[in-house]
Amino acid sequence: MKSIWSEETLIHFPQLRSNIKTDVLIIGGGMAGLLCGVMGLRQASRIRETSATLHRWQTILQHLCLLLRQQRLSLPEAFTQAATENTCADQLLRQWAAALQRDPLTPLPQHYTPQSAEGLVLLRLLEGLSHGSLESRVLSTQQAAEEMSLLATASQAKAQQDSKMWTTLGWTCGACFTLMLL
Repeated sequence: MKSIWSEETLIHFPQLRSNIKTDVLIIGGGMAGLLCGVMGLRQASRIRETSATLHRWQTILQHLCLLLRQQRLSLPEAFTQAATENTCADQLLRQWAAALQRDPLTPLPQHYTPQSAEGLVLLRLLEGLSHGSLESRVLSTQQAAEEMSLLATASQAKAQQDSKMWTTLGWTCGACFTLMLL
C-alpha cells in the first residue's frame, strides 16, 4: 500500500519569486496553521448565517410589500402576517407589531436600535413606514427588500470565498505539519 504522501501524490506549488499582496499569510504548518483553518471555517459559518438572515429579511419585506398593497390590514397586522417563521427576523417583526399595537403614536424608529449588518436598512424602512402615503410606504418596503437582496448576495459571495480560502489554508497547513512529523 502506497502512502498518500508519496512523491506521486504530492501537489507541487511553484516557488514564490516576487512580492505579492495577500489577506492572510501563514508561515509554517504547525498547530497555528491548523487552528487558523478551523477559525476560518467558523468565520465562514457566521457569514453564511448572516446571509441566511438577509435572505429571510428580503422574503419578509417582499411579503410585507404585497400585504401593504392590498390595503386591507393595519401596519401591525401586516407585520404579523409577514412574519410566518420563527427566525430572528420574524420575531423582530412581531415585536414591532406588538409595540405598535401598545403605543401607536410612538414613531417606528424608536422601537428599533440597529445591531446587525441589516440594521441601517431596517432603520430606513421604519422611517419610511412612519409617515407618508401608502404608496411611499410600499416604495420604502421595496427599497429595503432590494437593499437586503444586495447585502445577502454580497454576504453569500464572501462566505463562499472565505470558506474556500480558509479550507485550503487549513488543509495546506495540516499537510505541512504531517510532513514535518514524518
